[in-house]
Amino acid sequence: MPYLEWTKELDTGIASIDAQHRKLVEMVNALHGAAGAAVCPAKEFVAGLKQYAAEHFHIEEGYMQCFGYPGYEAHLKEHEAFMQAVADLDASCIRGEATTEAASAFLKRWLTEHIIDVDMEMSRFLAPHLLSTAEAATCIED
Repeated sequence: MPYLEWTKELDTGIASIDAQHRKLVEMVNALHGAAGAAVCPAKEFVAGLKQYAAEHFHIEEGYMQCFGYPGYEAHLKEHEAFMQAVADLDASCIRGEATTEAASAFLKRWLTEHIIDVDMEMSRFLAPHLLSTAEAATCIED
């Protein structure tokens, strides 16, 4: 059984966002699987997490802005706090203070709570707008 199991409770109903969330869940599970191998997550893992999360957040934020999501500012702050937490994790690793187990526990908790509490609210607003793939495609700039 995976450390963080994908359940229907995590399914926002927006296929592109769910696929990205599933990738983040896979990353958490891979990190947890390596917990005994390192004191801290590999630098490559942290860099990959930063990059993937930034891409994912860019897409969510693009949808929210495009369709005028009223909770955009609060949601953006959540994303910024996560990116800061990952930067702090990176710094803790450099100082030798973080562990892979603590990092995977943080990521599991944050991702689960964020999806259930924050992304579900966003997805209820966005879902009617994202029914049209063409409409959704116009929202995201590279």
